[in-house]
Amino acid sequence: MEQTPLFQLNLMIWLTWPAPPSGIVRPIFREDGFALRGIGSAFELPLEIRARAGAAGTPFKERPGPDLLLDHHQHRLFLPIECKVSSFGPDVPPGNKKHQACQAAALLSATGSYLADYFGLPAPADWQAYLLYAVSGSQEAAMQATLGHLSTRLQTAHIDPTPAGALGIHMRDDGIYLKLAPAASVPVTALQALPSDGVRVVELENGEDPRLLYLLPWDPSIGPADEYERRVLEERVRSALTSLIGSRLDAPTFEVSLDEILQAAVEVWEVWHDRQAATGFRNAVRVYVKQILAQLRKTGVDIQIRRNTFIFVQITPQVAQMVRRYLTSASFRQGEIDLWSEAVQLDFSSLADGW
Repeated sequence: MEQTPLFQLNLMIWLTWPAPPSGIVRPIFREDGFALRGIGSAFELPLEIRARAGAAGTPFKERPGPDLLLDHHQHRLFLPIECKVSSFGPDVPPGNKKHQACQAAALLSATGSYLADYFGLPAPADWQAYLLYAVSGSQEAAMQATLGHLSTRLQTAHIDPTPAGALGIHMRDDGIYLKLAPAASVPVTALQALPSDGVRVVELENGEDPRLLYLLPWDPSIGPADEYERRVLEERVRSALTSLIGSRLDAPTFEVSLDEILQAAVEVWEVWHDRQAATGFRNAVRVYVKQILAQLRKTGVDIQIRRNTFIFVQITPQVAQMVRRYLTSASFRQGEIDLWSEAVQLDFSSLADGW
Protein backbone atom coordinates (compact mmCIF):
# COMPACT_ATOMS: atom_id res chain seq x y z
CA MET A 1 0.00 0.00 0.00
CA GLU A 2 1.02 3.60 -0.49
CA GLN A 3 1.66 5.55 2.67
CA THR A 4 -0.66 8.43 3.54
CA PRO A 5 -0.12 11.26 6.05
CA LEU A 6 -2.83 9.78 8.29
CA PHE A 7 -1.23 6.33 8.20
CA GLN A 8 2.12 7.82 9.21
CA LEU A 9 0.54 9.94 11.95
CA ASN A 10 -1.26 6.96 13.47
CA LEU A 11 1.88 4.84 13.31
CA MET A 12 3.82 7.49 15.26
CA ILE A 13 0.97 7.74 17.80
CA TRP A 14 1.02 3.96 18.31
CA LEU A 15 4.76 4.15 19.01
CA THR A 16 3.94 6.43 21.93
CA TRP A 17 0.71 4.75 23.08
CA PRO A 18 0.34 1.69 25.33
CA ALA A 19 1.03 -1.36 23.16
CA PRO A 20 -2.02 -3.41 22.09
CA PRO A 21 -2.35 -6.83 23.79
CA SER A 22 -1.48 -8.61 20.54
CA GLY A 23 2.11 -7.42 20.86
CA ILE A 24 2.45 -6.71 17.14
CA VAL A 25 3.47 -3.11 17.82
CA ARG A 26 6.66 -2.13 19.57
CA PRO A 27 6.06 1.36 21.04
CA ILE A 28 9.66 2.49 20.95
CA PHE A 29 8.99 6.05 22.13
CA ARG A 30 6.93 4.86 25.10
CA GLU A 31 9.58 2.24 25.93
CA ASP A 32 12.10 5.06 26.20
CA GLY A 33 9.94 7.14 28.55
CA PHE A 34 8.38 9.59 26.08
CA ALA A 35 4.76 10.66 26.49
CA LEU A 36 2.41 12.24 23.97
CA ARG A 37 1.90 15.86 24.99
CA GLY A 38 -0.32 16.79 22.06
CA ILE A 39 -1.39 16.30 18.46
CA GLY A 40 -1.13 19.49 16.42
CA SER A 41 0.02 21.54 19.44
CA ALA A 42 0.74 24.97 17.96
CA PHE A 43 2.92 27.58 19.63
CA GLU A 44 4.06 31.08 18.80
CA LEU A 45 7.78 31.74 18.42
CA PRO A 46 9.46 34.68 20.16
CA LEU A 47 9.30 38.06 18.45
CA GLU A 48 13.10 38.27 18.43
CA ILE A 49 13.39 35.01 16.45
CA ARG A 50 10.71 36.11 14.00
CA ALA A 51 12.44 39.46 13.54
CA ARG A 52 15.81 37.84 12.81
CA ALA A 53 14.25 35.47 10.30
CA GLY A 54 12.49 38.38 8.61
CA ALA A 55 15.64 40.47 8.45
CA ALA A 56 17.53 37.60 6.84
CA GLY A 57 14.73 36.92 4.36
CA THR A 58 14.23 33.41 5.73
CA PRO A 59 10.68 32.13 5.01
CA PHE A 60 9.18 31.28 8.34
CA LYS A 61 5.87 30.17 9.86
CA GLU A 62 5.10 32.35 12.86
CA ARG A 63 2.89 29.80 14.63
CA PRO A 64 4.08 26.28 13.85
CA GLY A 65 2.43 23.13 15.13
CA PRO A 66 4.17 19.75 14.80
CA ASP A 67 2.01 16.74 13.98
CA LEU A 68 3.01 15.25 17.33
CA LEU A 69 4.77 16.72 20.34
CA LEU A 70 6.35 14.21 22.71
CA ASP A 71 8.10 15.00 25.96
CA HIS A 72 10.35 13.13 28.35
CA HIS A 73 10.18 14.68 31.82
CA GLN A 74 13.01 12.67 33.34
CA HIS A 75 15.43 13.62 30.57
CA ARG A 76 13.78 17.02 30.07
CA LEU A 77 13.56 16.54 26.34
CA PHE A 78 10.97 17.49 23.72
CA LEU A 79 10.58 15.44 20.55
CA PRO A 80 8.43 17.25 17.94
CA ILE A 81 7.54 14.89 15.06
CA GLU A 82 6.41 15.83 11.55
CA CYS A 83 5.02 13.20 9.16
CA LYS A 84 5.50 13.61 5.41
CA VAL A 85 4.88 11.18 2.58
CA SER A 86 7.70 12.78 0.58
CA SER A 87 10.70 14.91 1.36
CA PHE A 88 10.82 18.51 0.16
CA GLY A 89 13.50 21.03 -0.66
CA PRO A 90 14.63 24.03 1.41
CA ASP A 91 13.76 26.68 -1.19
CA VAL A 92 10.41 28.47 -0.92
CA PRO A 93 8.80 30.09 -3.98
CA PRO A 94 8.22 33.83 -3.44
CA GLY A 95 4.99 34.53 -1.57
CA ASN A 96 4.28 30.87 -0.74
CA LYS A 97 3.79 31.09 3.02
CA LYS A 98 2.32 27.59 3.18
CA HIS A 99 5.40 25.84 1.81
CA GLN A 100 6.52 22.99 4.04
CA ALA A 101 9.97 24.54 4.45
CA CYS A 102 8.39 27.47 6.33
CA GLN A 103 7.06 25.07 8.97
CA ALA A 104 10.35 23.21 9.09
CA ALA A 105 12.38 26.40 9.62
CA ALA A 106 10.04 27.45 12.43
CA LEU A 107 10.22 24.05 14.15
CA LEU A 108 14.01 24.11 13.88
CA SER A 109 13.94 27.46 15.69
CA ALA A 110 12.01 26.10 18.68
CA THR A 111 14.52 25.30 21.41
CA GLY A 112 13.72 23.03 24.32
CA SER A 113 14.03 25.86 26.83
CA TYR A 114 11.59 28.01 24.87
CA LEU A 115 9.04 25.19 24.55
CA ALA A 116 9.31 24.39 28.26
CA ASP A 117 8.77 28.05 29.14
CA TYR A 118 5.87 28.32 26.66
CA PHE A 119 4.09 25.30 28.15
CA GLY A 120 4.78 26.42 31.73
CA LEU A 121 7.16 23.65 32.78
CA PRO A 122 9.57 24.08 35.72
CA ALA A 123 13.26 24.77 35.14
CA PRO A 124 12.83 25.57 31.43
CA ALA A 125 16.54 26.27 30.96
CA ASP A 126 17.24 22.57 31.55
CA TRP A 127 15.10 21.37 28.65
CA GLN A 128 16.33 20.43 25.19
CA ALA A 129 14.56 19.53 21.95
CA TYR A 130 15.17 17.30 18.95
CA LEU A 131 13.11 17.64 15.77
CA LEU A 132 12.21 14.42 13.96
CA TYR A 133 10.81 14.18 10.43
CA ALA A 134 9.20 10.82 9.57
CA VAL A 135 8.98 10.23 5.81
CA SER A 136 8.28 7.33 3.46
CA GLY A 137 11.12 4.85 3.04
CA SER A 138 13.97 5.98 0.74
CA GLN A 139 13.08 9.65 1.35
CA GLU A 140 15.02 10.04 4.62
CA ALA A 141 18.38 11.03 3.10
CA ALA A 142 16.82 13.83 1.02
CA MET A 143 14.83 15.02 4.03
CA GLN A 144 17.97 15.05 6.17
CA ALA A 145 19.69 17.20 3.54
CA THR A 146 16.83 19.70 3.60
CA LEU A 147 16.97 19.93 7.39
CA GLY A 148 20.71 20.55 7.12
CA HIS A 149 20.27 23.34 4.55
CA LEU A 150 17.57 25.03 6.65
CA SER A 151 19.70 24.80 9.80
CA THR A 152 22.59 26.51 8.02
CA ARG A 153 20.30 29.33 6.86
CA LEU A 154 19.02 29.83 10.40
CA GLN A 155 22.57 30.07 11.71
CA THR A 156 23.26 32.72 9.08
CA ALA A 157 20.26 34.61 10.48
CA HIS A 158 21.80 34.30 13.99
CA ILE A 159 19.18 31.76 15.08
CA ASP A 160 20.46 28.64 16.83
CA PRO A 161 18.68 25.65 15.25
CA THR A 162 17.62 22.69 17.34
CA PRO A 163 19.15 19.33 16.31
CA ALA A 164 17.07 17.44 13.76
CA GLY A 165 16.95 14.13 11.97
CA ALA A 166 14.96 12.25 9.33
CA LEU A 167 13.42 8.83 9.82
CA GLY A 168 12.29 6.56 6.97
CA ILE A 169 9.17 4.39 7.30
CA HIS A 170 9.85 1.21 5.31
CA MET A 171 7.06 -1.24 4.45
CA ARG A 172 8.17 -4.86 4.12
CA ASP A 173 6.44 -8.23 3.93
CA ASP A 174 7.15 -9.06 7.58
CA GLY A 175 6.42 -5.65 9.08
CA ILE A 176 7.06 -1.92 9.27
CA TYR A 177 10.62 -0.81 9.85
CA LEU A 178 12.13 2.54 10.81
CA LYS A 179 15.50 3.54 9.43
CA LEU A 180 17.41 6.75 10.14
CA ALA A 181 19.10 8.89 7.52
CA PRO A 182 22.87 8.24 7.59
CA ALA A 183 23.64 11.63 9.14
CA ALA A 184 20.91 11.48 11.80
CA SER A 185 21.43 10.71 15.47
CA VAL A 186 18.16 10.59 17.41
CA PRO A 187 18.00 10.53 21.25
CA VAL A 188 15.75 7.43 21.29
CA THR A 189 17.37 4.20 22.48
CA ALA A 190 15.76 1.91 19.90
CA LEU A 191 16.93 4.20 17.09
CA GLN A 192 20.57 4.15 18.13
CA ALA A 193 23.05 1.56 16.81
CA LEU A 194 20.42 0.34 14.35
CA PRO A 195 20.90 -2.81 12.29
CA SER A 196 21.39 -2.18 8.58
CA ASP A 197 17.74 -2.86 7.78
CA GLY A 198 16.39 -0.67 10.59
CA VAL A 199 14.24 -1.51 13.61
CA ARG A 200 10.94 -3.36 13.19
CA VAL A 201 8.13 -1.59 15.03
CA VAL A 202 5.12 -3.47 13.61
CA GLU A 203 5.12 -7.21 13.06
CA LEU A 204 3.07 -8.47 10.11
CA GLU A 205 2.25 -11.73 8.41
CA ASN A 206 3.00 -11.90 4.69
CA GLY A 207 0.19 -10.12 2.85
CA GLU A 208 -1.35 -8.64 6.00
CA ASP A 209 -2.74 -5.09 5.80
CA PRO A 210 -0.14 -2.83 7.48
CA ARG A 211 -2.71 -0.27 8.57
CA LEU A 212 -3.27 -0.41 12.32
CA LEU A 213 -6.54 0.40 13.99
CA TYR A 214 -6.39 4.16 13.66
CA LEU A 215 -6.37 5.98 17.00
CA LEU A 216 -7.16 9.11 15.00
CA PRO A 217 -9.51 7.94 12.23
CA TRP A 218 -9.56 11.21 10.29
CA ASP A 219 -7.78 14.56 10.40
CA PRO A 220 -9.48 17.33 8.35
CA SER A 221 -6.24 19.34 8.31
CA ILE A 222 -4.62 16.60 6.21
CA GLY A 223 -7.42 16.50 3.64
CA PRO A 224 -10.38 14.35 2.62
CA ALA A 225 -10.48 10.84 4.03
CA ASP A 226 -9.82 8.00 1.63
CA GLU A 227 -12.20 5.02 1.47
CA TYR A 228 -10.43 3.08 4.23
CA GLU A 229 -10.19 6.08 6.55
CA ARG A 230 -13.82 6.97 5.96
CA ARG A 231 -14.93 3.43 6.77
CA VAL A 232 -12.87 3.40 9.98
CA LEU A 233 -14.37 6.72 11.05
CA GLU A 234 -17.92 5.53 10.43
CA GLU A 235 -17.38 2.30 12.34
CA ARG A 236 -15.78 4.06 15.32
CA VAL A 237 -18.64 6.55 15.65
CA ARG A 238 -21.32 3.87 15.28
CA SER A 239 -19.55 1.74 17.87
CA ALA A 240 -19.41 4.69 20.29
CA LEU A 241 -23.11 5.44 19.83
CA THR A 242 -24.09 1.79 20.30
CA SER A 243 -22.05 1.50 23.49
CA LEU A 244 -23.15 4.78 25.08
CA ILE A 245 -26.85 4.52 24.25
CA GLY A 246 -27.14 0.75 24.66
CA SER A 247 -25.55 0.73 28.12
CA ARG A 248 -28.10 3.25 29.47
CA LEU A 249 -31.36 1.92 28.09
CA ASP A 250 -32.40 0.38 31.42
CA ALA A 251 -32.88 3.86 32.90
CA PRO A 252 -36.20 5.68 32.33
CA THR A 253 -34.27 8.86 31.46
CA PHE A 254 -30.65 9.25 30.48
CA GLU A 255 -28.27 11.63 28.73
CA VAL A 256 -25.54 11.22 26.13
CA SER A 257 -23.28 14.15 25.27
CA LEU A 258 -21.45 14.86 22.05
CA ASP A 259 -18.19 15.03 24.00
CA GLU A 260 -18.78 11.50 25.31
CA ILE A 261 -19.31 10.25 21.77
CA LEU A 262 -16.12 11.93 20.56
CA GLN A 263 -14.05 10.61 23.46
CA ALA A 264 -15.38 7.08 22.91
CA ALA A 265 -14.76 7.21 19.15
CA VAL A 266 -11.31 8.83 19.32
CA GLU A 267 -9.06 7.52 22.06
CA VAL A 268 -6.65 10.44 21.65
CA TRP A 269 -9.37 13.13 21.64
CA GLU A 270 -8.12 14.79 24.84
CA VAL A 271 -4.62 15.39 23.40
CA TRP A 272 -5.78 16.55 19.95
CA HIS A 273 -4.91 20.25 20.21
CA ASP A 274 -5.37 21.33 16.59
CA ARG A 275 -8.58 23.31 17.16
CA GLN A 276 -9.48 23.81 13.51
CA ALA A 277 -9.04 20.13 12.65
CA ALA A 278 -10.85 18.97 15.80
CA THR A 279 -13.73 21.35 15.05
CA GLY A 280 -14.07 19.95 11.53
CA PHE A 281 -14.10 16.42 12.95
CA ARG A 282 -16.60 17.37 15.64
CA ASN A 283 -18.93 18.91 13.07
CA ALA A 284 -18.78 15.80 10.86
CA VAL A 285 -19.72 13.61 13.82
CA ARG A 286 -22.48 16.05 14.82
CA VAL A 287 -24.02 15.82 11.34
CA TYR A 288 -24.06 12.04 11.63
CA VAL A 289 -25.57 12.09 15.14
CA LYS A 290 -28.29 14.36 13.81
CA GLN A 291 -29.16 11.71 11.22
CA ILE A 292 -29.28 8.99 13.90
CA LEU A 293 -31.51 11.05 16.18
CA ALA A 294 -33.90 11.74 13.31
CA GLN A 295 -34.21 8.00 12.65
CA LEU A 296 -34.74 7.20 16.33
CA ARG A 297 -37.42 9.88 16.63
CA LYS A 298 -39.31 8.28 13.74
CA THR A 299 -39.67 5.15 15.85
CA GLY A 300 -41.36 7.20 18.58
CA VAL A 301 -38.40 7.72 20.91
CA ASP A 302 -38.64 11.01 22.82
CA ILE A 303 -35.25 12.73 22.51
CA GLN A 304 -34.69 16.25 23.74
CA ILE A 305 -31.61 18.28 22.88
CA ARG A 306 -29.98 20.77 25.20
CA ARG A 307 -26.92 22.29 23.58
CA ASN A 308 -24.67 19.28 22.92
CA THR A 309 -26.49 16.89 25.27
CA PHE A 310 -29.12 14.43 24.05
CA ILE A 311 -31.73 13.55 26.66
CA PHE A 312 -33.70 10.32 26.20
CA VAL A 313 -36.93 10.42 28.21
CA GLN A 314 -39.81 8.03 28.95
CA ILE A 315 -37.75 4.96 28.12
CA THR A 316 -39.98 1.96 28.73
CA PRO A 317 -38.88 -1.66 28.21
CA GLN A 318 -40.71 -1.61 24.88
CA VAL A 319 -38.95 1.57 23.75
CA ALA A 320 -35.60 0.21 24.91
CA GLN A 321 -36.10 -2.94 22.86
CA MET A 322 -37.02 -0.86 19.82
CA VAL A 323 -33.82 1.23 20.18
CA ARG A 324 -31.71 -1.93 20.55
CA ARG A 325 -33.20 -3.34 17.37
CA TYR A 326 -32.35 -0.14 15.51
CA LEU A 327 -28.76 -0.08 16.80
CA THR A 328 -28.21 -3.59 15.42
CA SER A 329 -30.07 -3.00 12.15
CA ALA A 330 -28.49 -2.89 8.71
CA SER A 331 -29.76 0.66 8.15
CA PHE A 332 -27.75 1.82 11.17
CA ARG A 333 -24.63 -0.25 10.43
CA GLN A 334 -24.50 0.99 6.85
CA GLY A 335 -25.06 4.67 7.60
CA GLU A 336 -22.53 7.12 6.23
CA ILE A 337 -21.04 10.24 7.73
CA ASP A 338 -21.27 13.19 5.36
CA LEU A 339 -17.65 14.31 5.40
CA TRP A 340 -17.99 16.53 2.37
CA SER A 341 -21.11 18.63 2.99
CA GLU A 342 -20.95 22.36 3.45
CA ALA A 343 -22.37 21.95 6.93
CA VAL A 344 -19.29 20.08 8.12
CA GLN A 345 -17.13 23.10 7.36
CA LEU A 346 -19.23 25.43 9.50
CA ASP A 347 -18.85 26.25 13.17
CA PHE A 348 -21.96 24.85 14.85
CA SER A 349 -21.07 26.08 18.34
CA SER A 350 -23.97 28.52 18.46
CA LEU A 351 -26.59 25.93 17.57
CA ALA A 352 -28.71 24.23 20.21
CA ASP A 353 -32.22 22.78 19.97
CA GLY A 354 -32.65 23.78 16.34
CA TRP A 355 -30.04 21.53 14.78
